[in-house]
Amino acid sequence: MIRLREWVSAFLVLVFLTSAAYAESSRDRLIEEVVVTATKKSVEEGVQDVPIAITAIGEGQLDALKFKDLTDIGFLAPNANLQPLTTQGTAFFSIRGVTPSSSIISRDPSVGVFTDGVYNPTGQGTVFDNFDIESIEILRGPQGVLQGRNVVGGAILITTKKPTDEFEADLRIRADTGMQGTGEDITLTGNISGPISEGLRGKLAVYRNDDDGWFENEFNGDNAGHNEVTILRGALSWDATDTINLLLQYEYFDQEGFGLVNQSHNRGSGREFTRPDGSLGQFDKGSHDFGTEMVGSCVGFEVGPGCDVLDHFFEQRVDSVTFTTTIDVPFGDGTITNIYGWRELEARSQGDIDGTTFATFPAWGGNNLEHWSNEIRYFGTFGAVDVTTGIYYLDVEIESETNQSLRISGAPTWINRSGGGFAESETFGVFANLDFAVTDTVTVSGGLRYTDEEKSASSHALNNNRAIEGFQRFFGCGFVVGDRTCVLDVDNAKDDWSNVSYRAGVTWDVDDTTMLYTTLSRSYRAGSFSLRRSNVADDRGAVDEEQMEQFEVGLKWDVTDRFRLNAALFVIEATDLQRVTLAQDLSQITGNVADARFTGIELDGRAFLTDSLTLTYAIGMNDGEYLEVNTDINGDGEINSIDENLDLPGLANLMYNFGVLHDTSIGEYTLSSQVLFTHRDNITDDENFANRGSVDTIDVNFSLMPSSGKWEASLYGRNLTDHVIYTQSTELGLIDGAHLAGLAKGRRIGVEFRYFFD
Repeated sequence: MIRLREWVSAFLVLVFLTSAAYAESSRDRLIEEVVVTATKKSVEEGVQDVPIAITAIGEGQLDALKFKDLTDIGFLAPNANLQPLTTQGTAFFSIRGVTPSSSIISRDPSVGVFTDGVYNPTGQGTVFDNFDIESIEILRGPQGVLQGRNVVGGAILITTKKPTDEFEADLRIRADTGMQGTGEDITLTGNISGPISEGLRGKLAVYRNDDDGWFENEFNGDNAGHNEVTILRGALSWDATDTINLLLQYEYFDQEGFGLVNQSHNRGSGREFTRPDGSLGQFDKGSHDFGTEMVGSCVGFEVGPGCDVLDHFFEQRVDSVTFTTTIDVPFGDGTITNIYGWRELEARSQGDIDGTTFATFPAWGGNNLEHWSNEIRYFGTFGAVDVTTGIYYLDVEIESETNQSLRISGAPTWINRSGGGFAESETFGVFANLDFAVTDTVTVSGGLRYTDEEKSASSHALNNNRAIEGFQRFFGCGFVVGDRTCVLDVDNAKDDWSNVSYRAGVTWDVDDTTMLYTTLSRSYRAGSFSLRRSNVADDRGAVDEEQMEQFEVGLKWDVTDRFRLNAALFVIEATDLQRVTLAQDLSQITGNVADARFTGIELDGRAFLTDSLTLTYAIGMNDGEYLEVNTDINGDGEINSIDENLDLPGLANLMYNFGVLHDTSIGEYTLSSQVLFTHRDNITDDENFANRGSVDTIDVNFSLMPSSGKWEASLYGRNLTDHVIYTQSTELGLIDGAHLAGLAKGRRIGVEFRYFFD
């Protein structure tokens, strides 16, 4: 069998030596100019037209990359990490080293995710599969003026497909498998769109994924990591008049599966663990090996061997409605846009938190979330001035319950505790941004956003301990599944915050191919209460706001018609940084622990080496340091230089990817070939006791399409190096060697067939 390195080398030689005629291909889709929505203007703007560090991926690019969900393109943008965190279906993303504080649903993210202009205030339900997507925009750096709160690291803007003026339909089937547990992963999608009557267009899209599980559970030899996803999307677009359009969109999202695949692994000298019977109780770091005694989910019942009431640990269901009204008005030749969004989420999860084959620290939880928002904004042009202004409102209601159990070294006694609560918040914002063309080539920009937010919470701490002989049983407080009868130790706590975000910048269009820009901006991550509280006084009140101020200098340059170079240099000053520390009882405590600085540079672009050969690249370098620490981060009982010299969690000093694309004509067919190399440096946890390690992956794709464009057949491979990717790494401090280190899938090989209907 040819080794991977030799195979890749042979492929690259073939790519460079093959003589090819130019054809419509994956390369064309990968280099298409994507219309971006980042500036909220009603005029079309391309990536090279906006003075923002942005990676925009269009529909054609998404298809050519053959990715399954957002996590598959997690390292595509420089200094961006879109990997999931802990529970399946939950993703708190990190950009430019600005990292989320925890996965608790009541804590706010550092990177905001917006779908069709509607903000999702929680990390749950944001790992969307590649389905019915028009574009994804990854905005790097604080975006507080136009996007609001909780975008201190950046924002991800997802735009789904709209109903089309002409009939379109396609059917796609994809199947892949890996080399670990050999579980099959089958995906079937269908889309139909087109006119219904004069001025009325409709769309219906259906998605179904059945994943048998990539991993093998060494506890019983079964496949693990199984997952089922169903998505239904419908949309109606009506041109009520020549100047008014109404767009109604609905989505149903249903997911259930194994949930967290957690591995407890060796972490260094003196920290290896063996069970009382002398057998190994954890796995080698850098392997995909894992095992769990939790082979079924029994919400409210026993957990352990023989518990098989359900065959999954995780489930979530989302209903959402978006209603967008667009009105063209003569005032400033402008547009009024109103976006109303409503979303309801129900999620239940159960996890083997200790990550060993011997059940030591299982946990179960549930969340209910309902939120609605409305943004009305205006964009218009008055001579040399573009005006964007609007009003925003967000209302969020959360219910959350957590149940945890603990036993040490196989003891017959379980220590059980439950907690949770409910929280509400209201956010009001008003914003304005002006772009003033001082000359034909120089534009001065300025924007402000005033935000007022009020939050309240009632909760019960994780201190309701009970010792149970023989088996483990959860005792919930009933916040999610009952009638809220649990005794509260924090009742209707309230806090409020108000602030002003700003952005000021200068853009110089040197010529038609070159743009230089500089910006100064400030954004905030919201203060919040915890609904997964430890029984300590410091965790009863709200965490204060986190502030990020950024200075950025950027270049967008089409050096020639064959070579593009985009670059950005940034410095971010963080004040009242929100970070997590573990209490002695293993509860997460979030606090404003320090001030910090992030400094980095980003490069990305492409090169047309020949008419049939293209190189793409993205490089991100980042350095972070604590400036002043006011919390004992590493838990040694002192606040000193040791804390200040810790690495910032979630920050990778170097990330890069290089892609080689090649097209060749074979009779009436076009064969498109792609290789993508990706690297990410090591990432540490908050206390630096654990780390995720570096990541190096290779993805390939071969696609064949006839000149008629009626169908496309593809063979692809992801993570061909079978590199181990950890989505999180946290040391829990239990003598049983417990470690929270979520595993992502390793090598996958797949085929896809897509048919397009007239």
